[in-house]
Amino acid sequence: MNNGFQGNNLGDSNGQSNNSMLNNGLAVNGSNASTTTPVTVTNGVLPQAVNVVPNGSNVSPVTVTNSTSEVKIDTLNNSESGVSDNLKKVDIAYTPPSKAKMVFLFFAFVVLLLFIIFLPEITTMINLYKSGSYNKVEEKITTGKMTCYLKTNTTNLDKDYNLLFNFKDNKLEKVAATITTKGDPTADEESLDNLFATCKQLSEGLKDKEGIYVSCDYSTGKLIEKQSFDLVNINDNDLSLSFAEAGESYLGYQYGQNMDLVEKNMKASGYTCSREK
Repeated sequence: MNNGFQGNNLGDSNGQSNNSMLNNGLAVNGSNASTTTPVTVTNGVLPQAVNVVPNGSNVSPVTVTNSTSEVKIDTLNNSESGVSDNLKKVDIAYTPPSKAKMVFLFFAFVVLLLFIIFLPEITTMINLYKSGSYNKVEEKITTGKMTCYLKTNTTNLDKDYNLLFNFKDNKLEKVAATITTKGDPTADEESLDNLFATCKQLSEGLKDKEGIYVSCDYSTGKLIEKQSFDLVNINDNDLSLSFAEAGESYLGYQYGQNMDLVEKNMKASGYTCSREK
């Protein structure tokens, strides 16, 4: 009797244990199932294999095995498996840009590059357009005067040349030159004295010549020599000889000379020139 009672108790104990394990196994999928399939345990003995399939669910079957007392999930959720399969089937279609689009992009790049390179010129044109000076043609002065200036330096002396040209209908008529020489009153006194002597000799040699006038003004450390030529009344041969005798060079301008050529030669010699009426 005792053995039978104990056997029944053992059976009950085993049944409870197995029921507990089964309940635990069903609890794994309980959150995903709406109902469960009941399992009958007879005399504490589980069937060899029980398939638990929740009703109305897409969850794959769960197999409960008595020999291992383990719950095995055969496959993933069908919906997750379907998503994975769909991702594998996605094809990315690549269409290369058309030839027309490539040409347009290249053209746009070239335009942008040129715009950056010529930005200063473009800015200047815009400013001229805003000020109304873009289409304004600079007026050429054919009758008036032209001033040319040049500054030179030697070891001990500084010389400034200022020339004034009077012209009419773009033809030269008169020339006036002012040459200012500066130096140290003590160290350069001898050099300045020699230049003053040359200027005086030239002035004396030309005092009877028509159309030309030379003056010399010498003060401490500075000599100002002025030459004036009325070209319509000048004999070039006489002037050349007088300048050579004084040790200077004749400018060689002629009456009616083209002012464009005069201006070109002056600028080529380093002078800065400007015209005005």
